[in-house]
Amino acid sequence: MKNERRALKPDAQAFDEVRIVTVPRYKTSGLSGNEWRISARIELWRKGKKVHEAFAGTVQWACVLAGTTYLRAQDDGLGYFAGEGDICDQEGCAATATNILKLKAEYCRDGHKSNPYEHDPRPLVRKFCDRHSTRGDCGLEDSDANYELLEGGVKVPVGYV
Repeated sequence: MKNERRALKPDAQAFDEVRIVTVPRYKTSGLSGNEWRISARIELWRKGKKVHEAFAGTVQWACVLAGTTYLRAQDDGLGYFAGEGDICDQEGCAATATNILKLKAEYCRDGHKSNPYEHDPRPLVRKFCDRHSTRGDCGLEDSDANYELLEGGVKVPVGYV
């Protein structure tokens, strides 16, 4: 759909996966000898794509540095909180979105309702794959009652995994 605005993802996080990976390497030296050494790599992922990586000497230090790495990457603008292309807006899902849902209203954290079309008439949308198109009835903003289906239509029954 053209001429739309993408709403922030529900429960948006800068990254949806953090990995700490052991990185073995074989060191050769005519002076000190040859041996296997290991280090660790901290990887930050979003929607199935590695966005950032940093290195540490050990897995233990990688665990200590993971929070700092996360915050630094976010401060460097590598985190993203809105929808991305035609990828599902459900946190942690990298599937292609097949349903476009228009928000009827926006809500702040205190539950106050606002009109997202007061200053901009373009549709404010979120996109979901078939599996995540049912949004439930618990929240105010991210609930089935607060969306109008613009495109798609497959609704997976609640409880489907």
